[in-house]
Amino acid sequence: MKSALIHIGPHKTGSTYIQKMMQTNAHLLTPTHEFFPKSDPLFEALQRVTINIHTERDLEDWLQPIRDTSAELARSLTARNTLISSEDLLGPVPTMAKIKGLYPYLIQTLPAIQAGFKDGGVNTQFYGYIRDFHDWMRSVHAHKFRDRERPFAPRKFKENNDLPGNWVRFISEMRIALGPSGFVYRSYEDDAADGRFGSALFRHFGLSDAFLDQMNWIEPVNVSRRPA
Repeated sequence: MKSALIHIGPHKTGSTYIQKMMQTNAHLLTPTHEFFPKSDPLFEALQRVTINIHTERDLEDWLQPIRDTSAELARSLTARNTLISSEDLLGPVPTMAKIKGLYPYLIQTLPAIQAGFKDGGVNTQFYGYIRDFHDWMRSVHAHKFRDRERPFAPRKFKENNDLPGNWVRFISEMRIALGPSGFVYRSYEDDAADGRFGSALFRHFGLSDAFLDQMNWIEPVNVSRRPA
């Protein structure tokens, strides 16, 4: 059976960099492994749905299409092992679209994606990076207010958006949604420490250290602070 490792961010944990690394180095892979393009039409359709679920009604309307599109996407995979990356599969960036809390609909949407891939004959495991929560909030704040000067007040930002103070509940909900082995995570800071952020993900995907040495490690870009 084919397998897919699905990197789901979260937002503001280096996902754009991971995706650029995948695009830059896809040509180095053997036929058994594939970096799936984020621009694939089926994948784009799935992301458009998940990032636009803002209400319980949206969830009710789109849960079955999420499963159906995931199954169709799974059937399109050609390699035995595929790495897929999109933080938007979790939903909108927290605090955006007037949504309170930390990905309130993941506990329904991710099992639908998981089930759809299984319908399409592909086993899945989801992978995420966990960043220092205060630093993560600062980055989300910078993203939300990048067109305006707005000082970061962490307590007020957390309370106004019903955010927790850590990732404990997020990790618990991911494992409830996907099963104990369905979600694995790594420290963002630990993986970035050696200057090759993403190496833990690529190793988990089954790439060797020798392969990582061949990869073109591009310069990271802080997209939160880029002018609009």
